[in-house]
Amino acid sequence: MKRLILILIAIASVALVAEADNLKSTRNIKRNSPTRHAPVEAIVQVDTIVATPNQFRLSGYDKPLRSTSETVFVTNNSDIDIIGLELTTEYYDMQGRMLHKQTRRIAIDLPAGETRKVDYPTWDRQQAFYFHTSKRGRSAGTPYNVRQSVALIFALHSATSINKHTKPSQPISGTDTEKSASAESVGK
Repeated sequence: MKRLILILIAIASVALVAEADNLKSTRNIKRNSPTRHAPVEAIVQVDTIVATPNQFRLSGYDKPLRSTSETVFVTNNSDIDIIGLELTTEYYDMQGRMLHKQTRRIAIDLPAGETRKVDYPTWDRQQAFYFHTSKRGRSAGTPYNVRQSVALIFALHSATSINKHTKPSQPISGTDTEKSASAESVGK
């Protein structure tokens, strides 16, 4: 009789341990799973299109003194829904001398005919400059002005979005990249 009880307890404990291995954890990952597959990523093809001056309107630029980010509103006047853009910003002191020039790629969901606010890290790492119409604060700072333009736009690949301005597909990311400046159209 004792032997039968011990055998039943052993069988029950083995069954409970086997069931516990198949339970999901709090992170929704199966424990002790013999096969784990990496998630499948979708391949997205993106069209790179040269922007014309009337396709986009940049307005409401702001960078207060001691701020770590810059803000601008982008209005899409084109008939293309975009997923990113290449924004060139030229920074000038109040006498018109260039302080800095930066080109960055920005991931943005911007449907045709709509406006979105874009925030990105500032070029002013010492936080000593402020846009001349922005809030200055109590401490001393140096005012500056900007000229901005959209050089390229990125749209999801489709047969209708291909035109004579389309370049080969390129990846789009949310990270900023600094590039040397070349001749570009300047618009506000």
